[in-house]
Order: sequence, then structure tokens, then C-alpha cells
Amino acid sequence: MSALFTSPLHFLLVTFIPLLGLVLATSLLVYGVYVHWIDIPRKWLLTPRTVQILLAVAVLCNAWLGLRLYLSHGAQQAWQDGASIRLGRERFVLPHDYLYGELTIPAGSLINRRDPFDKGEPTRPLALHGLEAVRFSQPVQLAGVWASAMQTVPMRVELAHDQRIGPFYRFDSASQSWVPNTVVSALTCKKGQIALFHVPHIAHDIQAELGKPAPDGPQARFLPSQWLFRKCEAGPAIALEPAPGKSPVAAAPR
Repeated sequence: MSALFTSPLHFLLVTFIPLLGLVLATSLLVYGVYVHWIDIPRKWLLTPRTVQILLAVAVLCNAWLGLRLYLSHGAQQAWQDGASIRLGRERFVLPHDYLYGELTIPAGSLINRRDPFDKGEPTRPLALHGLEAVRFSQPVQLAGVWASAMQTVPMRVELAHDQRIGPFYRFDSASQSWVPNTVVSALTCKKGQIALFHVPHIAHDIQAELGKPAPDGPQARFLPSQWLFRKCEAGPAIALEPAPGKSPVAAAPR
């Protein structure tokens, strides 16, 4: 019900009043030219009272437009002022161990993330929701493999050393599900290769989280224990953008 009222009110404040002010100002200017410069018999004229009312409405509407432009400029300036702060929270070296869902990310790991809810507030606490990629400061065990880096979309895990990984899964078209490969129990993968997984969807209340950041910390929807290993393949190393003031991160040696 509130949305039904919000939409017309938004149209009134954002579109109708500024447009009305511009139309009235232009019309009164044309009327002034008509009164003072157009000389015709039986000239049609507005009453002084009507002109005063229209002029007052035009002034109020254009004052509202000026206020909106001023506030918009202030908000834009604040957004620009917070750009460096936001960047420092999107590309940074983790200052301490951080539990993200089931995974403890060690201190010193390079984090790349996006946070559309970050307005650049100086005191915003550390968070990893919106995680895009991480290069670990030391190998970590993730979904049954030893990893040196991880990318979340699409899910790619860079292997920290040679290892044998199993079981691995294949998609069964008959059952329309992922099932263990019964012919080969495990795959031997090389350091620097990319391990690919099927990541099951974790059900959550989309409506309840609308307009809010995703859960973070131990409540994050990051459950590698549910991932199903598919294969490993040679591929480009997971690339991360460096933290501000740092040199680019080199790919792990192969």
C-alpha cells in the first residue's frame, strides 16, 4: 500500500513541480513580452491578482528545483569525497583472520569485493559481503582442496600445489542431478590449475533481504562443504586488483 502512495509523491516532487515551475516561468516571460511589446486591439490580459499568484507559484516551484539541485550536488560531492574510502574497503589486505561462512580467511590475504551499500562512511566496520576474489596469504583448505586463490563468480579455485582430488561429480541427464563418477574415483591436479565446482543454491528469503547487504561473517552464505568437485583444468591464474598504494599482484608460480 505504501508503494502506491510513494510513487505518485515521488512523481510530484521530482517531475511535476520542477516541470510546472519551468513552464510557468517561460509562460510568464512570454506573457511579459506580449503585454509590453505586442500592440493589438482588444488585447487579452490577465488580472494583476492572477499574475501575482502565477508568479508566486513559479517562484516556489523553481525554488524547490534549486533546492533539489543543491542537495543532489551535495550528495554527489559526498559520494566523490568517499571514493577513496570505499576503494580501500573494496581492495585491501585483510588485517586479521576473518570467518566468512565456513571459511577462515587468514590475515594478510588480498581481498577484492564490491559493496553497493557502502557510501564511504569513515567508521563502517570491516565486511566481506560482496566478495569477488581473494588471494590467500598461505594455502587454505577449501572444499577438500588446498587453494592459493579463489574467485566467486564464476566459482574458480586456484590450486596451491599438486594434489589428488576426489570424489568428483558429473551431471546425470537421466536424474537431472549431480552424481559421483563411479568410473574414476579421483583426479590428479597440478599446482596452479583451476578447480571447478558445482555450487548448490542456498535458499534464502529474497524479499526480507531486499535493499539490505547479504549476511556476513559466520552467517555468510558461503558453504564449501556443499560444493561438488567437477574437474580441474589449465587456465589463467585468478587475477586480483591490488590494494590502493600496492603493486599489482603477480600470478602464483606454476
